[in-house]
Amino acid sequence: MKRPIIIFGLVATLVATSVVTAAAHAEDLFTGVVTGVEQNDAGELASFSIVDNEGEVHEFEVSGDTEYGLENQAGDRWVARQKDEPVAAAERIRDQQRRFVPITVHGEDRLASSVVVSESGRLETNLGFLFAIYMVTWAAFFAYIFVMSGRQRDLNRQIEQLKELAERRTGDS
Repeated sequence: MKRPIIIFGLVATLVATSVVTAAAHAEDLFTGVVTGVEQNDAGELASFSIVDNEGEVHEFEVSGDTEYGLENQAGDRWVARQKDEPVAAAERIRDQQRRFVPITVHGEDRLASSVVVSESGRLETNLGFLFAIYMVTWAAFFAYIFVMSGRQRDLNRQIEQLKELAERRTGDS
């Protein structure tokens, strides 16, 4: 009976490790409402800041490789890179600010690599939890199979013992 407990402990450790790893990947995702937009002299987006639900302000600079996936009020999706449409990027970020639309920014060291509407950004963080639930489900399934096979072996052994006992009693009579 100790074997299933040990196996369950190992599986639980594996699942906990995968959840922690997924959370570590989510650390560079910031979700909030745009509070400030700075443009250069040409009207191109230079930087912006967001405030999250805890009141912390995060400032981000943009590079030519920053990707955008934003929606306008009508729900039309705009996908582009900073180097392709820098002026439009500034306009779209300002639109998000005017409408108080939450956005998700993936960035490191104050440099935004992608900016998306909040609902699209949450998918990346939820995948870790989806994987964890998947692993727990399969671990529970295999633990159940393992326990049931042990019980089946015990029942077969008891049946054999009963048959031997019945044969001995019929042989004694």
